[in-house]
Amino acid sequence: MKLEAGEGGLVVVQFAALVIVVLFLSSVSPDQSAQSTPVITKVYWGTSSQGVPLHEGGLVKVTQNETTVTAYFNVAFSTQVSGVSGSRLCVGPNSTQGESTTYTYIQFTYISSKGTGTIPLSPAGQQVGWVCTYTIKVTDSLSQTATWLGSVELAP
Repeated sequence: MKLEAGEGGLVVVQFAALVIVVLFLSSVSPDQSAQSTPVITKVYWGTSSQGVPLHEGGLVKVTQNETTVTAYFNVAFSTQVSGVSGSRLCVGPNSTQGESTTYTYIQFTYISSKGTGTIPLSPAGQQVGWVCTYTIKVTDSLSQTATWLGSVELAP
């Protein structure tokens, strides 16, 4: 296929315009999340990111009791949060005692322009020597769910 005179320049100009539009659109929303499913990014033993970081799938031993576990999450740019949930299962030393908590009222925050939010779970305090396993879920408007599971032991 042979281009007519001037068509080659037109193709170059169109390509350059396309590149400029793509660069502009990518710079308009730099804080937007690029993932396609919800992600629980960080979880802390305490009320903010200044608490003790908890590790997904792991056990963290702490020496100070806290009243709240705080989780941070992201959802995809094209979705919204449709639900959050949390629970904990606590087991005493030698597994002789235990308790379960389902958090029924969670006052989470969500900034839709950034696709980010915070989930506080309270009460979170536990007895010395007990291990509590926390489960946190975030569901988006496409019914995609991220689940985080981690444990805390309050050492004497």
